[in-house]
Amino acid sequence: MNTYELTVILRPSDANDGAREKVREILEKNKVTIVSEDPWGVRALAYPIKRQNEGYYDFMIIEAAPESIQSIISSFRLNASILRHLFVKTQKKSA
Repeated sequence: MNTYELTVILRPSDANDGAREKVREILEKNKVTIVSEDPWGVRALAYPIKRQNEGYYDFMIIEAAPESIQSIISSFRLNASILRHLFVKTQKKSA
């Protein structure tokens, strides 16, 4: 299991309509453990994405198997409520 930082940008109108729960369902389906979650809320985007000028940011630290990341990305691409996503693998702290 690797540790990743996951940032998801949702359409602001869909964030309260179950899109956040759908993201969690996708992660649970792929046996991902959510270590912590920090919803940043609605923020202005630097440039329009799919005609949206604002996005709902959700930041998570997750633990997942490396082979499950591609499956998660495929599911995220099929969800119209998700504007962007970013996985960043974090380094393990050395003792």
